[in-house]
Amino acid sequence: MTIATKTRWSTGVCAAAVVAGLACGAALLVPAPAEARVFVGVGFGFPIGFPGYYYPPYPYPYYYPPPYLPPAYYPSPGPYPPPAPPAPGEYTPSTATQAPSITYTPRRPWTDASGRQCREYQTTRDVQGRSTKVYGTACRDPDGQWRIVN
Repeated sequence: MTIATKTRWSTGVCAAAVVAGLACGAALLVPAPAEARVFVGVGFGFPIGFPGYYYPPYPYPYYYPPPYLPPAYYPSPGPYPPPAPPAPGEYTPSTATQAPSITYTPRRPWTDASGRQCREYQTTRDVQGRSTKVYGTACRDPDGQWRIVN
């Protein structure tokens, strides 16, 4: 053998060793795939092996629903006690502060500039100790409540 043949052969073996070493290193450095914690089997449709019987898989457990419990019964609270009398010097609203009775005039309603339905009304008020008739205008808001305009 000549020197050139030995050199080519040793170069090829060294190159193969380097490639094999790099392949092994790459295989060891590659992250491992995720492990699935299940068993995957292959069946043939007929029993194989001794004693010749295939045991079926264990059935899944059945969990029964919780028992029905009727809702709790709470007795109604007793009657509320009457309010305590006010202490002397404390504010007590008078019965005269209730809303006055309002009488609407029998005219047809009209619509004002903002689109509300308006009517005239008549009521009585105490002015300097005398009962006096008062006239004014009330308009209906979008929520249905009548509001005194003037």
